[in-house]
Amino acid sequence: MKTTAKQLTTYGNLGIVQVRMDPETIFSFKPAGLELGTGGLIISEATGEGVVGKLFALNNTNSYLLLTDADVLVGAKQNRILNKSILLPPLSKTILDVSCIERLRWQYNAKNFSSPNTTADPDLRKEKAESIACKRINPDVKRPETQSTVWSHVERKIKEKGFNDTTENYTGLINFSMKKSGQEFPVCEPETRCNGLAVVLDGKVVCLDLFGTEVVYKYYFPMLRDSAFRMAYSGKENKPVDIHEAYYKVLETLDNIETAKRHRESSYDGAGSLNVIEIKEHIGFELKYEGQLIHDVIFLK
Repeated sequence: MKTTAKQLTTYGNLGIVQVRMDPETIFSFKPAGLELGTGGLIISEATGEGVVGKLFALNNTNSYLLLTDADVLVGAKQNRILNKSILLPPLSKTILDVSCIERLRWQYNAKNFSSPNTTADPDLRKEKAESIACKRINPDVKRPETQSTVWSHVERKIKEKGFNDTTENYTGLINFSMKKSGQEFPVCEPETRCNGLAVVLDGKVVCLDLFGTEVVYKYYFPMLRDSAFRMAYSGKENKPVDIHEAYYKVLETLDNIETAKRHRESSYDGAGSLNVIEIKEHIGFELKYEGQLIHDVIFLK
């Protein structure tokens, strides 16, 4: 795999580096969000009564559809977030592994789920990924359940932001945070021939998403970009992000992924295979189909 860092956009103590991976995946798949609301993909409660950690996905299309660990689903009995990225086969029924991000609602406000124009922040994704991955790597070490980890994170952020909400709704918290910041994010558009986005915070790569194709990357780019910018501190006292250091750190992380330990995720229910990736400072997941990249995600431990 050949990787190239092509663009850096800075905002306070945070930088977004866009990267190119060659060769691009030739296997055809689409972002699942494009089919939500069209009838091509229907996501509903697993049962009429609902099960907090499970949802039902019906792919009515002839395409493979990608849902990522960053995808937020709103509606039905309570809002959820995907625990792991998953590739849905064409014309299939799949059970989704999810966590609740709206603890104090358990009643229908819509029959099925839709997807807002936002994704979860990297810090929530990281805590969720660590909980799942560590159980696979070190099953004898006791850790809080993933759902408890997610609820604790949302509760903590609600208190930090001073957000009042009767259902502890994470998507409401995101909207509140955007309005409260009162600042416009810098212009940052997807670069041609890029298919990856790395987030560099205080000199460290805290999150890196790599997609098999440029088309899927462009779909997720604006949501991942904004979720990254929401983490930044933009005061004058912050040290500017150095372009050479940022590029070096990102390319070093990508090189390390190549030689990382991989642990097969046996509870994965989609098409292809999902592996836990573990390197010295990072942990994450690798989703492939017949050896071709669908989605890699890495977080700083």
